[in-house]
Amino acid sequence: MSPVAVRAPAGFLARGQGRHVLLARVELLGRALDAGLGQPASWEGELVERPGGSGRGASGRLVLPGGVRLVVKRMRRGGLLARIWRDRFPGTARLLGNLSVPMEAARRGVPTAAPAAMLIEIGPIGLDRAWMAVDEIPGAEDLLTRLSGPRPPAREEIAELLRAVRRMHDAGVEHRDLNLANLLLSSDAGAHPEAWIVDLDRARLFDAPLPVRKRRAALLRMERSYLKSFGDLGPLPAPRGPTWIDAYAAGDRTLARALETGNRVARASLAIHRLGWRK
Repeated sequence: MSPVAVRAPAGFLARGQGRHVLLARVELLGRALDAGLGQPASWEGELVERPGGSGRGASGRLVLPGGVRLVVKRMRRGGLLARIWRDRFPGTARLLGNLSVPMEAARRGVPTAAPAAMLIEIGPIGLDRAWMAVDEIPGAEDLLTRLSGPRPPAREEIAELLRAVRRMHDAGVEHRDLNLANLLLSSDAGAHPEAWIVDLDRARLFDAPLPVRKRRAALLRMERSYLKSFGDLGPLPAPRGPTWIDAYAAGDRTLARALETGNRVARASLAIHRLGWRK
């Protein structure tokens, strides 16, 4: 098909061949084509299923000519439709949003990995597949890996992550899948910790900072992710909820009190979730 059938977001160019359309940042298009990213086989050869991650399938790494390092993944659906069309999407509009939304989040100051490229495969009856690549963040590990290893994150590193989440919410960005696998920390020992939030391709953008109820729900989702992986006796001491609220609020007592208001209902919701988890 012709590349004009898919309108590339600002900062990207598109090249099409048959049923496949490759979109890449302007400065990376030539390198992506040289690496064979115009065909699914080049993406699939780098992917590895990673149990215990975010639940959205395989991921991997590749290096473009010139040494540009990327993290790649196969796009997967979430929610109820995932059981029917796990890796199929109705048309290209939503897939293209997976490029433009993280770019806008970064423009608003969210510390995240910039989208680099996407391959879209036009499928039958408008159900398309896609693969996506983002810039690799050097020296960073996701929080799930850090908590599972011999060097769990220090209190200040957790606080830095929570402050990054606060900046994201202040910028009017709702992640919608905030879990341990898409929170990254610098692994440089002795340096001031740095935090990033990745997998923003499903994020929602708002014209104002997020309301308190969405912030509270995001913190609860983080704790739910932690408890599902480690239980009550994990590497981080309890109580996590109030401690995380304090770090997130970063001295803003008005915000902290607002988050704590209604927290009893949120804790009850968490308890109900736990009843349905597999033992």
